[in-house]
Amino acid sequence: MAANLLTESWPRHARTMAVTPNRSGPAAGCATQFAAGVGEFAEKYDTWLLDQWGVLHDGHQPFPGVIACLRRLVGLGKDIVVLSNSGKSVAANTARLASLGISPHLYRAVVTSGEMARALLAKREPPFEEALGQRCLLLSSDRDRSITDGLPITRVATVGDADFILLSGVDDSLPRSYYQATFELGCARGLPLICANPDLMRFTDEGVAPSAGEFARLYEDLGGRVQYIGKPHRAIYRFALAQCRSADPARTIAIGDSLYHDIGGGGRAGLATAFVTDGIHRHEFAAAHDTTERLALLRELVQDYGAEPDWAIREFRW
Repeated sequence: MAANLLTESWPRHARTMAVTPNRSGPAAGCATQFAAGVGEFAEKYDTWLLDQWGVLHDGHQPFPGVIACLRRLVGLGKDIVVLSNSGKSVAANTARLASLGISPHLYRAVVTSGEMARALLAKREPPFEEALGQRCLLLSSDRDRSITDGLPITRVATVGDADFILLSGVDDSLPRSYYQATFELGCARGLPLICANPDLMRFTDEGVAPSAGEFARLYEDLGGRVQYIGKPHRAIYRFALAQCRSADPARTIAIGDSLYHDIGGGGRAGLATAFVTDGIHRHEFAAAHDTTERLALLRELVQDYGAEPDWAIREFRW
């Protein structure tokens, strides 16, 4: 049966790809270590790759203790990169962070999957060859166009006029029937889809909702070809580490709230990882009363996702 956006349940956790747990960090050969805060392992790592949504902020305000923690890490000389699966440009994300009180002096760089996709499209480096074409149907959130602004690309209004589809976000003002019809026609025409935001879930004012990565999976279910740019794929980790002074993978930690994207991706890149339990997975830990119960729940999730963190913290705080 063909995939249908109107009837499928969201999200489909069982569809996650297999990832290899990291075993190079301090938890090698043993279970994840729960910590009260990052201060318990700060001395072990020089380079910090931090997820944005669910770790630093909720889209409206930073989480308690985040700014103080960033200041502490900067004071210790840590190299901090905000690594996000945002389909928007670095400039747009830097401005959003600043509006939340997370100013540029609290990190070295922002790296987004959207900016990486933009760079690859501009240079037409593999996997984006000239044969991809110039006419693009851009599907984005907040009607954001920054991912294509200034590129030799012609944005078109309908999939019938496109050479490829660029999916950088989800527009909640559009009905799912629009995506269903667009994807069916795109697949029928053999159009490739570039997903510049592989996240499966996202925070909204109404709760957790499917994100662009889940829509891209449905395009695959319909028989379409998808190229993913962002976590958990290794290329974006190389892209992020290139922004640092002298990143040593053995002294680098990736921190995030998604076992699939942040922990699985960081582990596959050979980095230590720390999982923030009260982010996108917080509802799954809501019933836990102590560390023992949280660890039991984490073990169940590790079995589901195939990604085991070196560390686990409830929130990103010192």
